[in-house]
Amino acid sequence: MSAGTSSPDSGDWSGLPAAGSPARVALIGISGYGRIYLQLVRELLDRGAIKLVAAVVINLDEEAQNVAELRSLGCTVYSDYEEMLRRHAGKIDLCLIPTGIQWHARMTIAALKAGMNVLVEKPLAGSLRDIHAIRDAERAAGRFVAVGFQDVYTPGTRWLKQQLLDGAIGRVRSIRVLGLWPRPASYYTRNNWTGRLQVGGVAVLDSPLNNAFGHFANLALYFSGGSLEEVATASRVEAELFRAHAIESFDTAVVRARAGADVALWFGFTHACRELVNPEIVIEGSAGRAVWSYEKICTISPAAGPERSHPLPASIDTRRVMFTRILQHLHDATVAICTTAMAEPHTALIEAVLAAAPVRQISPDLIDRITPADGTSPLLAVRGIEAAMQAAGRQQSLLREMGVALSVAMPV
Repeated sequence: MSAGTSSPDSGDWSGLPAAGSPARVALIGISGYGRIYLQLVRELLDRGAIKLVAAVVINLDEEAQNVAELRSLGCTVYSDYEEMLRRHAGKIDLCLIPTGIQWHARMTIAALKAGMNVLVEKPLAGSLRDIHAIRDAERAAGRFVAVGFQDVYTPGTRWLKQQLLDGAIGRVRSIRVLGLWPRPASYYTRNNWTGRLQVGGVAVLDSPLNNAFGHFANLALYFSGGSLEEVATASRVEAELFRAHAIESFDTAVVRARAGADVALWFGFTHACRELVNPEIVIEGSAGRAVWSYEKICTISPAAGPERSHPLPASIDTRRVMFTRILQHLHDATVAICTTAMAEPHTALIEAVLAAAPVRQISPDLIDRITPADGTSPLLAVRGIEAAMQAAGRQQSLLREMGVALSVAMPV
């Protein structure tokens, strides 16, 4: 590390509120991504930081072992979230909602009406309409909703934002984000909403921008904001949206936009690739550059002066930091969280992206089908997509401006 490097937030739970009055917690969902929340809940229980009062499990037979564990801890298990909220109204400090996107708004609003604060996974909801309903319910209930954009909670991310606000690299001119995460075909069949635009009439708008890489799209907007707690709204959105998989939405995207009047934004994300390239956010200023590298480090490189850096925790530690901050916020409202106001611009971006361009099918002759030796789910990889995305990112260009044609002639 360079001189001036700060120590990492280790995610060791050292910042938890003092024992003695553990927060009363309810958990809706313990499967899928809910497994991560369940493990964090276990760790918090071991430290006496919370009391798990209730949990909702809709697949009781599949989760029989976990259900038995929860009951042994004195947790009441329900198969219906509305019944749980009704029975525990006014008796829960924090309701955890790590469920599918189509459930975020209705469950969050119901929990608020039951007098509970909420931690809901990102994105806050699948549409701006639903987000506005959540924010109305939040104000009416006098409770808070924290959103699971976990990186916003970490000291390293907030250190970088403050450096930008202090002019460490001059005026921010552009922010670009690139991420390539291969996903097998089974990724899109693991539940009833992945790759879908809506489920049962409720907006989901699932895509790399709204799901796996949603954290990093949100961070670009966060770094564009004019204050430490402000997330900028994107405008003048251009997009190229493609799919290699048989899904409603897209698995590959290049997006160009503006944040405010001055900051050029560029995003390039795909799940249809061979090579894994972890997300990196490159921020160019009038007097230097900053780089935020997933699970590694964020670095400020002024045109004049020494380089400064701050380590970033691994993703599991990032989640521990997030839970710590939210439990602190229960006792001290000045502790910063990712608020509904901070999460809304991300969903506005997603709606604008889908309005800006049709989703086009990638030409089959450009897609390699790679079957692992163990016979597990095949990987669909677009030939040459890694080099094309990286080149477009360096120039902040759309693929078609680079002479790269991926799609069939007409949108499907």
